[in-house]
Amino acid sequence: MEVKVIEETDDEFVFEVIAEKTILNPLKERLLEHEQVDYAGWNVAHPMLANPRFTLRVHEGSPRDIVVAAIRELQDDIASLKEQIEA
Repeated sequence: MEVKVIEETDDEFVFEVIAEKTILNPLKERLLEHEQVDYAGWNVAHPMLANPRFTLRVHEGSPRDIVVAAIRELQDDIASLKEQIEA
């Protein structure tokens, strides 16, 4: 999975995920659980021509750090699910 950073400011982080979108809804849902997040969402300008673009806007903290934290939380959830299924 390739990621291309489009824009990064003190309160906003915008990136494209090249040719992949299945992880974006779980990421969005997890980010919206964080108090610092004002907006988390993604869109595709045109389904045949564009990659999904994810936008995160926060009122506190580093948006990049918050994305990384949310990804770690999702990884922990998947690891827990895997352990339960394998048991």
